[in-house]
Parts: sequence; C-alpha cells; structure tokens
Amino acid sequence: MSANFGSGGSQEVDLNITPIIDCFTVLITFLLASASFISIGFFEAATPGNASDASAAEPETEVVVKIHPNQSAEFRIKGKRNGTLQFNLSNPESLKSMQKEIESLKAPELKLNQILISAEDSVDYKSMTQVMDQINKANLPLVVGEF
Repeated sequence: MSANFGSGGSQEVDLNITPIIDCFTVLITFLLASASFISIGFFEAATPGNASDASAAEPETEVVVKIHPNQSAEFRIKGKRNGTLQFNLSNPESLKSMQKEIESLKAPELKLNQILISAEDSVDYKSMTQVMDQINKANLPLVVGEF
C-alpha cells in the first residue's frame, strides 16, 4: 500500500492486522463458549390482527385474562360458562387453582378458540410470564392484546 504525502513521492505503509485477527479469534471463541449456556424460552402468541381468520366461526366460549399490578389475574369467562375468577399470583395455592381452571377450559364442549390476555403498563414482567406460562402448559392458543 502506498501513501502520497504532499509534493514528494510515495511512501510504503505497512498495515498490521494481526492484533485485529487475534481480538476476533478470542471474541468468537468466547461467544461460542457462552452460547451453549444460554437458554431462551419462547411463548407462542399472536396479536389480535392476525389471530383469527375472517371466515372463522365465533367461539362458543370466550376467555379474557386481565393482569393487575397488585399481583392478581382476573379471568372473565363468557359463553357456555359465565363468570369472573380472581387469582393471586404471589400465592402458590392460587396458582395451582389457576392451573386447574385453565385445564378445565380445554373441555371440548366449551369450544374455546383462544385466550385473550392483557396487562396494564405497570404490571411487572414476572406476573405476565407466570400467567402466559400456565396457559401455554395447557396448550391453549394465546392472543396478547387489549380488550
């Protein structure tokens, strides 16, 4: 490589890339080693815009879950079963009863297409993921959005 300085001739400049290659070698080794310890869990969730087909029939049972900032989840069930249920997310017994209730929603006579889940902005991430995890364990379709 040559460089031209002013009105004189050209001067040869050596570009030493060995330190750069050494840095990348160490970086790649570190990334490959640390990537094996990372486990990422995914929730399958749809948004209201792409959740249902326009030609799909109305569900016979509709479930709307509202998560509140006070560590509680409210299940509103309309259709073949009607009612409102409250669950305290900080109580393990309440979480077990919530899991039983979600499992009961899988009954074929309810014909449940999806569960709509919503939370206020001040709800912590742990509360939201607790409820979403319980619904995903039951293999019920989950739609995240507002109601």
